[in-house]
Amino acid sequence: MAIPSSGAISLSTIQTEFGGSNPISLSEYYAGGGLVPPGTTGTYGAVPSSGTISIQNFYGTTNVVISITDQYVYGFDAPDAYAYYFLTAGGQVEQSEEAGGNNPTNLEQWCTPTNQSSNYEAFITITSGTLSGGSGTGTWLALSTTRNWFVTENQSGQQKICVFTVQIRKIGTGTVLDTATITLEASVP
Repeated sequence: MAIPSSGAISLSTIQTEFGGSNPISLSEYYAGGGLVPPGTTGTYGAVPSSGTISIQNFYGTTNVVISITDQYVYGFDAPDAYAYYFLTAGGQVEQSEEAGGNNPTNLEQWCTPTNQSSNYEAFITITSGTLSGGSGTGTWLALSTTRNWFVTENQSGQQKICVFTVQIRKIGTGTVLDTATITLEASVP
């Protein structure tokens, strides 16, 4: 639950959101210091990671963790092979090796708590190969909608590979909170 964007807040409000110990000290709550995730932003901008810190820095903040890891999705089938990568609006990373991305399986949770995922967006940059389709590249995409990227191959003895980076940030900020490299491969025997 987010700290209110206005009104009275106290050190105990910050402790309730981010954890910590008593007696409460603001010095416990630097971004990236263990209790407050790096890149945490609120109504008045980023929570500082050093230097001057005040209660005002915490208006509109929330204890959300964004985490994605490198993934390799491999689809091997005949006559058609597929490899799908999903960032879901429900805060999950999924993969599928079926046509249309059907029956996806969960790889990890990218947003904790998951009900905060609509506040984030993803940027995809292809580093090698080409995608067969999906939600697009080269622009920030809101994750209030499930996004996917995929490769497909239908030639016997052939494979299609695409490698791309995924960056995730809070909507409206310039701070990238996590990055991963994704490899999709679709091979037909």
